[in-house]
Amino acid sequence: MNRCKNLLKLRSTFVARLERLERRLSVTQVLPPHERDPIVAFVTIETLNAWAQFSKAFYLSCVINAKTESRITISVAPSGMSTNDAIRKAIVRFNRYATPNSAGEWSRRDEPPWHDPNVLLEVCRITNCSQYGQMQAAFSMGQRVFVDLPVFRNFYGHRNRLSAEAAQRIGSLYLLSTALRTSEMLLKSKPAASVSVLLEWIAELKVTSEFICG
Repeated sequence: MNRCKNLLKLRSTFVARLERLERRLSVTQVLPPHERDPIVAFVTIETLNAWAQFSKAFYLSCVINAKTESRITISVAPSGMSTNDAIRKAIVRFNRYATPNSAGEWSRRDEPPWHDPNVLLEVCRITNCSQYGQMQAAFSMGQRVFVDLPVFRNFYGHRNRLSAEAAQRIGSLYLLSTALRTSEMLLKSKPAASVSVLLEWIAELKVTSEFICG
């Protein structure tokens, strides 16, 4: 996802990507467990990647004075920042020892973890983004996705004992049996819920993006 002068277009791109992942996940209903695991792993990792890319693109869109979905032009200070300036602000806020290369360009490896909503809130705060209040409200709805999804993404990235135990602990918070395989947890719904845990997280990301782009 790239920065965009229209947040409706940015959010539409994000939601379309999430919906492709939802369709990918739907085929697991007719597959045996050993075939479901790689699909759930892929969707989990790509869901967090999609949010991280949306978060960064949202910030850079604010910097170029994008319009919200209600057609309000976003302001930041100082105005007229380049993409490189905006990235610099984000990097040095979280890593004051980072330096650009000889051409003045910053490495992506030095960028903050864009999947963390606190990063997006902070970079928008320090740039006096006019959408900041709306963002604070959006991230105050009790979503579990920003806390729990990274734990499962970490499990699929490492698949070691510690990451598995961390995922199991999250599963117990949803009143899911700890006897379930990790991927099976994400395909189950918590009591009284109508969709699986992973689909619930995707829905939370959609709602959050709608609020901050509104």
